[in-house]
Amino acid sequence: MHTLKRIWQRHRHGDGPFSHMFELPTDPDELVAIDCETTGLDVRRAELVSVAAVPISHGRVRAGAALNLHVQAPASLDATSIRIHRLRPVDLREGGDVRRVLEQLLAFIDNRPLVGWCLSFDLAILNRYTKDLFGFELPNRCIELSSLYQKRLRHRQPEQMADLRFEQVAADLGVPVMGRHSARGDATTAALMYTRLVEKG
Repeated sequence: MHTLKRIWQRHRHGDGPFSHMFELPTDPDELVAIDCETTGLDVRRAELVSVAAVPISHGRVRAGAALNLHVQAPASLDATSIRIHRLRPVDLREGGDVRRVLEQLLAFIDNRPLVGWCLSFDLAILNRYTKDLFGFELPNRCIELSSLYQKRLRHRQPEQMADLRFEQVAADLGVPVMGRHSARGDATTAALMYTRLVEKG
């Protein structure tokens, strides 16, 4: 997020119920990997189906402390998206309404930096909702894993073109792909990728 926009949002919401989001993190080694599953790839229309957040604390992935939330089946849920994330209406029967789900997510991620794969997509979806429901976009610092991986590859093997397929990068880093196209699985894999990239420098 642009610095001026972050300052403006802090000025407007810094005393509100989400003021914690706008404070500077106290521990730089606390991060959160996130992932969303949606009903499509059009960030203007796709609806949220599930979202997960996996804490990373001082280089350790705390998968057991992950937040994994489902949303009540949205109107646009169809066979095409179900084939990807495998969440049917019956699987979302216990899901929360999107406002409650996002309140839980914001309380969980707090002001910690966010890590993710193709994070701009997830942020576009989440920001569309948070802007509409709460009046702001996520102010958290963000770390895009594909950029981090490319930077590492350019440094170590400048002649090699990066293969940026999720599974290929995970394999190159020696990270198991866990529950592909599930929010919790992809967020956990992303968290492991981040720790491996940081370890390897």
